Amino acid sequence: MEIVIFEDSHFDRLTPLTLLRASFDIKTGVFSNKERIQNFLPENSDVILFVREELKDFTSKFNANKVNKIPAAELFQETLFLNGRCSFTKKMIDWALNTMSPDSKLVIQGSVAVAKLSAGEINKRKDRISFPLSDNFFDDIRDINNINFKFETLFDIINFPWDILRLLDVNLGLDLAWLIDKSHDKEKNTEVSELSKENSENAELLFVSKSAKVFPGVILDTAGGEIYIDEDAVLEPLSYIKGPVYIGKGAVVKAGSRLYGPVSIGWGSKVSGEISGSLFHSCVNKQHDGFIGNTYACPFVNFGADTVTSNLKNNYSKVKVIADGEQINTGMQFLGTIAGDHTKFGINTMLNTGTIAGIFANVAGGGFPPKKIDSFSWNILGSEPVRYRLEEALETARIVMSRRHIELTPEYKAVVENVFKSVKC
Repeated sequence: MEIVIFEDSHFDRLTPLTLLRASFDIKTGVFSNKERIQNFLPENSDVILFVREELKDFTSKFNANKVNKIPAAELFQETLFLNGRCSFTKKMIDWALNTMSPDSKLVIQGSVAVAKLSAGEINKRKDRISFPLSDNFFDDIRDINNINFKFETLFDIINFPWDILRLLDVNLGLDLAWLIDKSHDKEKNTEVSELSKENSENAELLFVSKSAKVFPGVILDTAGGEIYIDEDAVLEPLSYIKGPVYIGKGAVVKAGSRLYGPVSIGWGSKVSGEISGSLFHSCVNKQHDGFIGNTYACPFVNFGADTVTSNLKNNYSKVKVIADGEQINTGMQFLGTIAGDHTKFGINTMLNTGTIAGIFANVAGGGFPPKKIDSFSWNILGSEPVRYRLEEALETARIVMSRRHIELTPEYKAVVENVFKSVKC
């Protein structure tokens, strides 16, 4: 069976997270939705990725999968389509592979989440294939209504960026459980493992890689959930880590930090201060004091010294955000900041509840910036925002990325240039 993980036409709801990546490449826990699906698929599964045309070359560069290739109906009797905005459990993937009937679809919240099409139906619909994939591709396919379990317990659909934070506890817990289950044959950090056996009733909820460095005085508290410390991570003295927490490869948790799960710190990130209920995609820089709560930070975001996020309104009402020129009630009581790639916050910045910042934005001067911060904008306290020059933005990105030994490839540059041309500031 061939598998298609696809972007649908609602990818723009996830701005700014989807400006530089496909919807299925957004981290929603330890893993992206695509990675989580692939974890649950049989080995050597034939997976195709459907993305926007402007992301095709970039996605192909960093994925081994085929991209925007029409399924080979003549070779496979069936093709399974999985919406990249969905966070699936293993039970859901197993059901879709083995039990779901051909030529049927499952629609949740107005979007096709899963569909299984026979070779004949694929051939009939080839002229409807678009990138991203539109729901009309699945028109006239039987909708599944009567099943013997509730789908709501088997996956969630990400409609807006803040949904990732709302569901972080669940998705992070699933990912950590999968990682720890897969780690039984891996070499552990024996020093930490022995201490955990002596001092914790929940030692089985902890995995520390052999190559990770955990200094004396670090507290790893698994009473609230699993903790996974990945390869070459460094936890400096007197840090407190309360699960569920993931510390990625090569990440550094500086001395005296406090992490209150659910927290996922992606590879190459450097963090300090207090972090709660947040997801740092990768290569995020927060090396100084300051509280970051219920916040999503894309790669290469920088939080300057004493930058803080408000994640709870004084009147305890639900947090509202500004998106597409409209005010939207998120329904969430706790929500900090959504920060796009390469955005930087200067020292003493105070970010209001429900702040959304685009990509390549700069905020400086302290105080409270606006709740909506445009991509490629310089926001200096007391001055009107001005547009970032593209060549300067790319040069800074090249320097920042090289510090993590990452190349600013022509494909990455092309995606940034395309966004620069399309966004207003």
